[in-house]
Formats: sequence, C-alpha cells, structure tokens
Amino acid sequence: MAFESMARVKELQERLVTRMHNFRKRAEKSMGQAILVVEVNGALAGWGYANERWGDPPADDPNGLREHSIMNVPTDLAVGIGMLGVSMFGGLGKYEEHGINIGTGSTGAFSYRLGAVAGRKAAVADAQGKPAKTAGQPAQVGQGGARMPAGKQHHVQYAA
Repeated sequence: MAFESMARVKELQERLVTRMHNFRKRAEKSMGQAILVVEVNGALAGWGYANERWGDPPADDPNGLREHSIMNVPTDLAVGIGMLGVSMFGGLGKYEEHGINIGTGSTGAFSYRLGAVAGRKAAVADAQGKPAKTAGQPAQVGQGGARMPAGKQHHVQYAA
C-alpha cells in the first residue's frame, strides 16, 4: 500500500515538472515577442524624437518632418542598415535578434518619413492641379432635365 502511494506521488511530481516545463516554454516565447515589440517601437520612437529635436527641416517645406543627417546621409537609415548588416553576418552573436529588431525600427523610422514626404507632396500636387471641391452646393439642372455637377457653369448658345 505504501508502495502504491509512493508511485502515485512520483507520477504527480513528473506531471507537475512537465507542466512547469511547458509553461516556461510558452512564457519564454511570449516574452520574446514582447521584447521584439518594445525594441522595434522604442527605436521608432527614439528616432522620431531625435529627428524632430536635432534634425534640420526640409528646404522645400519648412513645416515638414525634420531629418537628422551626418554627411547628408540620414542617421536613422545609416544606423539601421549598419545594425541589420552586423546582425545578419553574425557580428552580435547570440544577441543578433536584438540587433535585427533595432535595425528594423531604425530603417522603419526612415521609411515612415520617406512615405510621409511623398504623401505630403502628392497632396500638394492634387490641391494645385484640381479645382477645390464644392461641398454643400446643390446640383444644377440643365436643359432637358440633365443634372450637372455642382459648381460647374455651362453656357449653351442656340442658333437663331
């Protein structure tokens, strides 16, 4: 009888150890993902702060996003490519994933600024190339009951 209860205790202990091992594996995976998110977003936020604090405004748009550069190379792009290169070629050893995360955040900061500048230029070009929208004006009804877009005047001259 004592032997059966000892066997049962050992079985319970083995199950508990297995459960703890599985729990630890899941927790390590979740923590790794959380660290990745923090590193990438921390790099993005850090570069956003550094660019706006110490960067120069663009010459063609003084209200545009600032960019910090060294020898006319955007600093966030240079650091990002450097971190990615060093990490991918084994320069950081067991910490390579952290270098990739920070390099991704750094190049992401540059990519955001690049996209924002392109979007701003496209919006300005649209505003200059197209007439302003006439919201709130009723549509006009032309000859024969045809509806014409609001704000566009049409003149029709008839032969006598």
